[in-house]
Amino acid sequence: MVFLADIHQHDNTVRWKNGPTQANEVLPQLVREILALRPLPANIVVFGDFSASCGWVEDFRLAAAALNPLSDAGIALTLGVGNHDNRSSLMKVFPGYKSRLLVPERIVSKVSTPNADLIMLDTLKSREGEDWAEPTSKGSYVDGTIDPVQRAWLNDTLAAAKRPTFVCAHHHAREVGIAKEIVTSPTVYGYIFGHEHVFAEDFLHYGYSDSRTVQTVTLPSGGFWGDIGYALFRTFENRAELAVRQTDFYFNRRWEGKPRPKNWDARVRAHDGLTVTFWYDKPGNFYGA
Repeated sequence: MVFLADIHQHDNTVRWKNGPTQANEVLPQLVREILALRPLPANIVVFGDFSASCGWVEDFRLAAAALNPLSDAGIALTLGVGNHDNRSSLMKVFPGYKSRLLVPERIVSKVSTPNADLIMLDTLKSREGEDWAEPTSKGSYVDGTIDPVQRAWLNDTLAAAKRPTFVCAHHHAREVGIAKEIVTSPTVYGYIFGHEHVFAEDFLHYGYSDSRTVQTVTLPSGGFWGDIGYALFRTFENRAELAVRQTDFYFNRRWEGKPRPKNWDARVRAHDGLTVTFWYDKPGNFYGA
């Protein structure tokens, strides 16, 4: 599988006429690189922030056009939403995805591999009265959330899980308030998210007297500023591996006449090829709490 996050497509002919368009150049390059992989991935998972601004439908159309070669090659597409997105726009551009939604009014779906399951949550926090409405120039909130119906579904799903499970979303588990659910589930072995535009590995825990932890990974951006690239995710009988493919790093490419900082290239070299291994052996709490 390939994980893409924060692709931030931007139609600069509509509304936000002077916005950044670097992502419109980066994403097609990444798609061409993904299509050259052998074997081809079975699934592409997009961790939200299709749009660079407020979730305009034009931004989603740009994203769909860039991703179409992957679908044409027979690669399945799994969708998530981020704070720059709009559910109504997504459904207009990807109407067939509605049949995969597992929670009413939320972009929640599940992917099963031969060795593990992935759950994609919807952490988009809309402004009051604008849920599923047409996008406005205000956009959604930057921070994320999990609504009560989705939280109940997640609790029920994790309670019934019999296979290694990976929970995915746009925002960090702590930010949306599901750290306890993730850490205390005996079958969850990883939490993978986007939003921060940097590749970083960490551990999620709940309470300092509890030895149980779950590995977390935040993904590089597939388009605009920060760590640029994608990740390859493979599952095995006893583990899963996530390998980072980093192609660039920048904060602002409009440095006309200024040299590129050397530490940017050093960061790319340090990250490209790094692999995070999720072993299916999460310990119980040896403190007995």
